[in-house]
Amino acid sequence: MANNNNETIGISAEFALCLLFNLSESLERHRIDLNITEQFIESSVVDVFIAENLLLTKHQGKSNGIVDFYGESNGNSKTVSLKTLMGKGDGKICPQGGQLTYRSFHTHFNCLIPEGNLANPTSEERQIHNRVRWKFIQNNVGYFLNKMQEQTFCCDYTLLISNCKGIPEPQILKNKNLDFTTINISYTYENYQEKERKGQDNTEFSTNVFGDLNGERVKIGEFQFHFKKKNGGGRNVIKFRFYKSFFM
Repeated sequence: MANNNNETIGISAEFALCLLFNLSESLERHRIDLNITEQFIESSVVDVFIAENLLLTKHQGKSNGIVDFYGESNGNSKTVSLKTLMGKGDGKICPQGGQLTYRSFHTHFNCLIPEGNLANPTSEERQIHNRVRWKFIQNNVGYFLNKMQEQTFCCDYTLLISNCKGIPEPQILKNKNLDFTTINISYTYENYQEKERKGQDNTEFSTNVFGDLNGERVKIGEFQFHFKKKNGGGRNVIKFRFYKSFFM
């Protein structure tokens, strides 16, 4: 049995859909948890497709592109993206390309930083560079969130399956189609900071993002700056994820 991490759950869900729609696939069996696959098959996922009049016709997920499945609705070809969440509560949804390494962040966004090692910076370089990156994100947050929204809904349908460690709850996630450049944005932490913890390396910086919508302060998502620990673990990566509740 595979380990029940996010990757295993996602692949097991893909396998379940392939079985339900009798699609050929080339998924690696050692990465699939058949118990989770059975739970997906026994869930209400088929009812979601019936409600949308959507039939899956081809599995594409192993290519690691933006499309997981191709389908057909009312005679028209459709693309489908599959996203899974372990828990039942307010999980966090990662957009396509929502996890960028320090180096790829500068490839995707025109953010210039002081000279230094981008891939494996020293602790001092990392903190200097990440303050510049965080300020760049804040100065361009409307554009950044628009991009993340676009990459979350990069397909015709975004199928979200929540509570994957219990009774799976499938739904079609709907795009709010907001223009975040017109919204007042605020944060739990305005300034980049790495807090010290006794007996541990510096913690990774994270902050919630809020937007003023219809007079209410609404939680949109979370930014996280991860970095390699002194003992060799972790990755240098900047991550953004939307909260599920934001789309409800």
